Amino acid sequence: MHGTLPAAISAARSPEEQIATSLVEQVVRDGYGVDARAERLTGERDQNFRMRTADDSGFVLKIAHAEELPVVIDLPIAALLHLERADPALPCPRVVRSRDRTRVTFRDANGAERTAFLYTFLPGKPLLSATRCRSQRTACGRLLARLGHALRAFQHPATRRSLIWDLMQVPALDAVLHRLPDMRYRQFCAAFVRQFSTEILPRLRALRSQPVHNDFNSRNLLVDPDDETRITGIIDFGDLVHTALLADIAVGVIGQLATAQSADEAMLEFVEGYRSVEPLRPEELELLKWLIAGRIVQNVTMTSWYRAHGPAGGHFDTFDADYFEWRVALAERLTQTPSPFL
Repeated sequence: MHGTLPAAISAARSPEEQIATSLVEQVVRDGYGVDARAERLTGERDQNFRMRTADDSGFVLKIAHAEELPVVIDLPIAALLHLERADPALPCPRVVRSRDRTRVTFRDANGAERTAFLYTFLPGKPLLSATRCRSQRTACGRLLARLGHALRAFQHPATRRSLIWDLMQVPALDAVLHRLPDMRYRQFCAAFVRQFSTEILPRLRALRSQPVHNDFNSRNLLVDPDDETRITGIIDFGDLVHTALLADIAVGVIGQLATAQSADEAMLEFVEGYRSVEPLRPEELELLKWLIAGRIVQNVTMTSWYRAHGPAGGHFDTFDADYFEWRVALAERLTQTPSPFL
């Protein structure tokens, strides 16, 4: 018997109608007193808009999915407010207040009430399109460790929600794979999920855990275009969750993987940077390779799912079979060789 489809992705079967940019502009004007031109951004579940002001600095407006729970909508807002207090120098967006509120509500074209919040736009070049190097990778590792320190005391009920992108939820991928019989790499992914569920998850549960960013990837990190070794922004706190600290590091490692040829040094250099701020225990270093492989399996499986059942506004368009080919080979190698981090 396979488990039921995780609720976190069941809703993706019916992608919601896109909200018109003219309405978005009105919402920002009425709610925040800001005149700005809306440009649509991608998003897995929310609808996101770059709001360009006259001086081209602007903001980002996030509109929650119509079916999202209020407590989940509040999570990234609360996290950003917490980080503003805990470590003001962290390069994170700042929540913009509308009068004394941190969010606004409005009616969409179908009359449904929607919730949105505005935050500052961070200038910079996405790490995804930057030239990679050792100093950049170690800087990313140090920054993630620092972010983890700042989030350690953060408390919010939604951090305990069930999230398919949480590496503690890898066993839930079995139900997803069952509905993807023709998926490329399915045999490896299914075998990995079984092994992870029986051998790795019990050990992972014994490790330290806390709220983590959980999406420290190359699209959510910004660098200075004039000095690409300097990280200028961390964005998208929508996948924040309470999970194993090690899971956050594994996600961060994946964000450093640019080519097959540089993968090994990228992993080691990022983890080296992280460990210079936050020491890792031997049992964590031993399991890290499994979580890196697990994130690759998550990405392959969920990308296939979204493409087949729940389009997400082009959010997964850049992830094709060629993108995953060498990453899956890396995952297979990691599961068959000793940990490179010990």
